[in-house]
Amino acid sequence: MERGGLKAVMQLRDRLAELRRERGLTLRALRERVLERTGAVLSISYLSELERTDALPSLETLARLARAYDISPQDLLAPVELPAGDMTLGRATGTGDTLAQYPPGLRALIEREIVTPEWAGTLARIEFRGQRPRTEDEWQAIYGLLKAFLDPATVGGARVAPVVDLTDDTDDTGDARDRDG
Repeated sequence: MERGGLKAVMQLRDRLAELRRERGLTLRALRERVLERTGAVLSISYLSELERTDALPSLETLARLARAYDISPQDLLAPVELPAGDMTLGRATGTGDTLAQYPPGLRALIEREIVTPEWAGTLARIEFRGQRPRTEDEWQAIYGLLKAFLDPATVGGARVAPVVDLTDDTDDTGDARDRDG
């Protein structure tokens, strides 16, 4: 897109939609192209979200999309106005994620420090029955379930006693048995 010989500045979402339309690709075809060229699986809903919202994909995702379009990441981003201001999340973890890349309900949990940057990245990829959670309550419910399932030592914020090994490691004489032997 050019105006008077100068490249027009555009939002990332507009650039991604423009590239896909220029190539006559559907979201499904783009997903397949990304898979074929990079081995990465990006959901159709995520690709659509990138074109409809101010979500900011990771640099790795941008590189995958650029490869799917047969351009360099620099060419993909050349006409894009990058976000101003310091919206960096997780400076201590070095993730470099920005709050704008997350859906509003999840963003609220991050801002209130209920969800860590690591969990935010995991939750951002969640889909249930083909849809992403929309409200803060839906995100919190999924977070609670996943946290309890993936980190069973923490349930409802309380530490749970570890499972005690009840196997008897002694033989009839009271001597310790060799488990390998």
